[in-house]
Amino acid sequence: MASSPVNPGASEVARHIARVAARLFADRGYDATSVREIVEAAGVAKPTLYYYFQSKEGLAKALISMPLEGLVERLKLAVETEVDPVRCLEQVLEAHFAFCRDDPDRMRFLYALLFGPKASGMATDTECCKVDLKRWTEAAVRRCAEAGVIPGDRVEACMTMCRGMIVISTVDFLYGDKPLGEDRARVLVADLLRGFDVRRERDGRDDPS
Repeated sequence: MASSPVNPGASEVARHIARVAARLFADRGYDATSVREIVEAAGVAKPTLYYYFQSKEGLAKALISMPLEGLVERLKLAVETEVDPVRCLEQVLEAHFAFCRDDPDRMRFLYALLFGPKASGMATDTECCKVDLKRWTEAAVRRCAEAGVIPGDRVEACMTMCRGMIVISTVDFLYGDKPLGEDRARVLVADLLRGFDVRRERDGRDDPS
């Protein structure tokens, strides 16, 4: 038996089990899905699941916790290395969108954890990553403020809008069959920053009077 849960990409069998589990977790909920149901749907024996993931919890962590840690690292890299603050914000949004596109069932499972009943232990396990995701997204917004792209006193409002765009765009993709192309982040950031344009506010062009 493996000493710890493996990355689902470690083998085709592990990937298959993970894909099936993600779909079942998203459709039925984590707590309501048994190991027996997973292995029957995947067409494998229980020992195979235990070999790769140790347990249902290990499988869920391989599906959610490990990939979320990777997403956090991608956001951190963008904030710390991208010179252009606008491009940095685009990369942060695109990282969220790519995470969704890469495995839609995994994202549906994540949303079920985040917005569903809080009884699941997995929901608690995602809290740390959720805090880090918010922190690095906010850091990208603050970089725009520091560069004068948005007013310094509008960081919280801009951050709220960024989070809303991420949720609405991914939900529309997952449940409304709307596209989530690689240019989506660039278009959204351009529209967002146009609304926060410091020069327009200085010139009074947004004043309806």
